[in-house]
Amino acid sequence: MKNKLITIFITSCLVSGTALADDDCSDPVPEWQPREQLRQMMVDRGWKVKRIKVDDGCYEVKGLDRKGHRVEAKFSPASLEIIELEIKFDGSGDTSDYLDPGNQGDPKKSGSYLNSDSKAPKNKPKITIE
Repeated sequence: MKNKLITIFITSCLVSGTALADDDCSDPVPEWQPREQLRQMMVDRGWKVKRIKVDDGCYEVKGLDRKGHRVEAKFSPASLEIIELEIKFDGSGDTSDYLDPGNQGDPKKSGSYLNSDSKAPKNKPKITIE
């Protein structure tokens, strides 16, 4: 009886764990933009891209920004919109480049997090500054 309860408990934990292990991005693969397009977009912004990989259904970019700070960002593979951004400052950091998202027009070219048709934020990315 005791073994049966333990087996039921472990099974329920495993089943609930897989239900919670959800992908961050759910874009269909045929709609994904090429990695090279994302790489070029980041190079145009002044980033030095070290690696682009797929993680939880999203593109994950690691590299250095134009000021030499380590950055890690997650992008939607279909739209190339930023989902999450993590910046690790080397001691002298200026957040103004990262926290002023509203001035530019085209979000794909400028890095703006706003929808170009409206001034309301579309999806606010998660930003972590260390």
